[in-house]
Amino acid sequence: MHRKQWIFDMDGTLTDSMTVVWQGAPLELLRRYGRTARPGIHDVLLSMGMVEGAEYLIRTYDLPLTLRDYEPAMRQVIRDLYKKVELKPGVREMLARLKAEGVRMCICSNTWAEQCEEVLTRLGVADYFEFFYTAQGAKSKAHPEVFHEVLERLGGSEPADAVVCEDAVYATRTARQCGFYLIDIEDETSVADKPELQRLADQYITDWTQLDWTKL
Repeated sequence: MHRKQWIFDMDGTLTDSMTVVWQGAPLELLRRYGRTARPGIHDVLLSMGMVEGAEYLIRTYDLPLTLRDYEPAMRQVIRDLYKKVELKPGVREMLARLKAEGVRMCICSNTWAEQCEEVLTRLGVADYFEFFYTAQGAKSKAHPEVFHEVLERLGGSEPADAVVCEDAVYATRTARQCGFYLIDIEDETSVADKPELQRLADQYITDWTQLDWTKL
């Protein structure tokens, strides 16, 4: 294996958290305030940024929260939901093999770095990663410079000699634009994007036991 820098997304890539946490969090927040979500809430929120989504929930469901109150309340909901999250099949074995082969790894996620570290520590795999990078706002994975920055921190310089592991089509497009070797893994929240992910990826897998090590 000659690719010695691996950049991992967490939610939907290493963990089964896209449905449990990111679809479940708005519903759980509303439940805690005695509200019932309307049909189609996920589609509505999907089209919004984090602040716009917060404003929508506060306004539409008459939540007794200001925007300033909303973030810590939602973070607590998310933290609680992450306690139910597990690793996807084959993750533990895959990370152990990469470590044994001298690969340097990191997490680059939309989720806050400290939350990623907490989740992966509970699951017993945090020590495989050299650092946890929060990819939000101007530093989101829609921006190629984010992947270049992370690669440099891992000691790499050539994207073609490094690996990005994703489940989201927008981040996959960015990494492809940069020239990384791409592994995409199927997740139920990105099924609609499967044809595009298959087109972009060097390997498209349904779980980590399917990884073709001979191509790495």
